[in-house]
Amino acid sequence: MHFGLFTYGSRGDVQPYMALALGLMHHGHQVTLAAPQNFKNLIEGYGISFHPLHGNAEELIYSPECLQVINSGNDVAFLKHLFSMLSNMKEPLLESMLSCGHKVDAFIVNNLGSDIYGAVAEKLGKKMMIVQLNPPNITTREFAMPGLDWFNMSWYNQLTYSIANAVLWKLAKKTTYTFRNLLQLPPLKQSVFKQYIEDKIPVIHAFSTELIKRPADWQEQHVVTGFLTLPQQIIQNNYTAQAELVSWLTRGDKPIYIGFGSIPVPDPEKLRGIIEQLLTATNHRIIFCTGWSHVPNLPQHTNLMVISQVNHQWLLPQCKTAVIHGGVGTLAAVLKAGIPVIIVSIFVDQPLWGKIIAKKKNGLHIPWRKLTAVKLLNAINKTADAQMQNEAKQAAKNINQQDGVKNAVYAIEQYLVKP
Repeated sequence: MHFGLFTYGSRGDVQPYMALALGLMHHGHQVTLAAPQNFKNLIEGYGISFHPLHGNAEELIYSPECLQVINSGNDVAFLKHLFSMLSNMKEPLLESMLSCGHKVDAFIVNNLGSDIYGAVAEKLGKKMMIVQLNPPNITTREFAMPGLDWFNMSWYNQLTYSIANAVLWKLAKKTTYTFRNLLQLPPLKQSVFKQYIEDKIPVIHAFSTELIKRPADWQEQHVVTGFLTLPQQIIQNNYTAQAELVSWLTRGDKPIYIGFGSIPVPDPEKLRGIIEQLLTATNHRIIFCTGWSHVPNLPQHTNLMVISQVNHQWLLPQCKTAVIHGGVGTLAAVLKAGIPVIIVSIFVDQPLWGKIIAKKKNGLHIPWRKLTAVKLLNAINKTADAQMQNEAKQAAKNINQQDGVKNAVYAIEQYLVKP
């Protein structure tokens, strides 16, 4: 069967789909991964067929408008900007989706944008399945929507999902209908999210049950598989560590990893100052992975190694703790490495993962707007606690026993392949 995998966003929105693509290919399926144009070399480097979706995600996120929204930390404003951005490039984006959709048998899509992908799949008469990387928004009596979990009562828990999905639909509705009108599809009778439940669209939740258990009152097509991560051997074949980094790691104690992935930090000067203070006040060694962040005038120091990108699965087990933004891809790598994590969340799902991690005692959570050098140093000191170290190791043991890709492939074959 030929699957079209559709995702749009940062590397954290793309790499899990690369892992899934390789899993499906290993099971004899044909796969085309549709993603923003700037991921062409990365995806094709792993031997995966790539289809460009209109736009360069890194350029879009570095637009003045997007940076302003990220700096505000306002999730509603960010979602409004996201939907506005999609509408502004609707014709070429839709054309790129359709050209991929015509050649595949079924759609496997990121939940962010599932309303648009779903419209394209509907137009072409193709089956669809959703892969969700962030915390769930499927109603349950067992726990409240992450971020609204102020009480734990069955009626309240269910209500939180209704509220959150209603707000999301209000933000997405105009853009959804813009694309549906271009496709000459009829108006929906209700929220697209309610429609997906009614149509029993399968949803793979690609996170570990170590963080969120699958509720017993979910419908059978809502599954939790575990993290979607690239096989270690395949990553090693596609990554060679810099000789300078390898040498630096051998010259002292295990370092602290700091990295914000493909999310620009809201205030580069603030981060530069915090790194400088840590180097001045402590003997901690630090690896700073710049990713998509531009942090000028970083200090020259023997305890600081600056890199632009890295194989997390290779590096993180050699570190003693990790300071990250809380994107699920990087979070998965830290948890699998068995080291404590400090989530410095910026927006969207990152604060949710931060709160979950703190509750599970696998690490700590500091919102970016509250971050100071003193708070970060205190958090780093707390990660040396034996109980937190043991919790991190036990979580890694449990998570590494889960095969998220294998479980996801099984679910896909159950719902999209079998008649």
